[in-house]
Amino acid sequence: GVSKETDTVADWRDAVRGARAVLLPLPASEDGVRIRTREGPGAGLRFSTLLDFLGQDAYLLGGRLPPAWQSSAAERGIPTVDYYDFDALQMKNAIPTVEGAILYALRELPVTLDGTAVAVIGYGRVASLLAERLLALGASVTVYARKERDLLHASLRHMRSVRIIGEGVESSLCAISTDCRMIFNTVPQRIFTEEILSSLPKSCMLMELASPPGGFDPALAEAMGLRCVLAPALPGKCFPESAGRILAEVLSDHLSTLFRSIGKEG
Repeated sequence: GVSKETDTVADWRDAVRGARAVLLPLPASEDGVRIRTREGPGAGLRFSTLLDFLGQDAYLLGGRLPPAWQSSAAERGIPTVDYYDFDALQMKNAIPTVEGAILYALRELPVTLDGTAVAVIGYGRVASLLAERLLALGASVTVYARKERDLLHASLRHMRSVRIIGEGVESSLCAISTDCRMIFNTVPQRIFTEEILSSLPKSCMLMELASPPGGFDPALAEAMGLRCVLAPALPGKCFPESAGRILAEVLSDHLSTLFRSIGKEG
């Protein structure tokens, strides 16, 4: 099992030296060189420096690990795990992500969500839960998705549903209603082209919830007079205690299983 005892050390080298598992943040890096810290890019420890202190019996875990880091670790015989792709983590993080998105919307919008037209792009874990919570708050919700099953699911929950088809000026996204005040994007593809952005009402804001590259170019959208709200990593930003608890639960289970399997092999 994984020990639940904790120790505090003054120097990171003392913490890493001899550790069986080293946990990096989510995302692990913002520049592909240094480990992300609260101080921002350029302030964190270089990943190459960390590698020099890791033993070959250590496991390195991080969220959205740069491929180059994984390759460098593999060359030294150090296995890496990208926990960002864990289903359990994504499922549990859906709730703080949705609540964070609503918190941002309430802060940015000059109107209440009750009675306000909003659009949710996509209908995955986060989007489907977000659409339901927005509906419960009285918003007029339209879901834009590609799969017929998702559209039917949204319709059965009394949401308007529109299938995403076409490109450019022919795209169904150009038909977003003129009274829509907020678009919540969860699709990690640049589906909002210049033509689509130019068709949106200027009173509408775009909130980016998807992973890079995201659904739209913020600079292009703002140049067209649209306001953008970039909302990455909402669990940690809005609810750090809950996000930490979720990560601890998921990784504790993973490490317990991993070390048990290693014990059996040994």
